[in-house]
Amino acid sequence: MNEKIIVVDARFKSCPGPLIALSEAAKNAKSKQIVKLLATDPAAPLDVKAWIESIGHKLLKVLEKNGIYEIEVEIR
Repeated sequence: MNEKIIVVDARFKSCPGPLIALSEAAKNAKSKQIVKLLATDPAAPLDVKAWIESIGHKLLKVLEKNGIYEIEVEIR
């Protein structure tokens, strides 16, 4: 299945902005679709990990480059 990745740009938003943006995108995503969150908030990776553990989505990867986090989540 090669659904288009949903990119959520939450750079320069402070907590809980990135997580709220990711949650909204997840509501509109299909099962097995990937949502990529772009965030500059250093708390974003931990916030996302805690959120997906409570929701049941799958964390695919967390990358940080030049202060920008790329977090990919597969929607369940």
